[in-house]
Amino acid sequence: GRAPAPALDAEQLDALRACLTREVSLVRGGPGTGKSVLVRLALRALLANGGRQRKRAEPRPVLVVCATDVALDALLEGLLAALPSEAASAPSLVRVGGPCRKESLRPYSLRQRVLSERERDEGHARAWKALSKQQRELRERADGLVARLLREAEPTADDLDEACSTAQIMSLCSDAPGGWHDIEEALSLWLEPVRKARAAREAAAAPAAA
Repeated sequence: GRAPAPALDAEQLDALRACLTREVSLVRGGPGTGKSVLVRLALRALLANGGRQRKRAEPRPVLVVCATDVALDALLEGLLAALPSEAASAPSLVRVGGPCRKESLRPYSLRQRVLSERERDEGHARAWKALSKQQRELRERADGLVARLLREAEPTADDLDEACSTAQIMSLCSDAPGGWHDIEEALSLWLEPVRKARAAREAAAAPAAA
């Protein structure tokens, strides 16, 4: 089953019609005017229409972009409540974003979808494990190369002057609490976390080398 569609007034119906019939639509309104409800109804109609056409053509994907994870979760939760249970459980619904704080929505996260596919396919799981290992090795090699290059020759103020635009240098020098850093001071502050990370890696590698 699914939740019944909410009743819409004339302006909301006009807005929904515009969303479904025009290439580009902008829906505006103050808090509580039904924008989220309207979006869920539009998505529900688009998904239903795609399902009917599936036998004749490939269904078209629908991408929903939200400004925050909270807004994304609220929209997905409302959409799932409005869809039939078989559609809500379909693997075609995927949430991509930051960590999901709602337990009911976690099965729809991209990470969980990938894990589910890996569990169903042993060959894929082996390939994923090998790829993850290769990725770690490449990252370690890249970190080592960067550390070695920085150890051999850290960038200087003259390098910045030659390689960076005026706007980039101003951005680097402008975050001092009392005003502006000079370029050498700004560069030293920028390199400080890099130096600390390098020292931490070297300290962690020392016991292994011993």
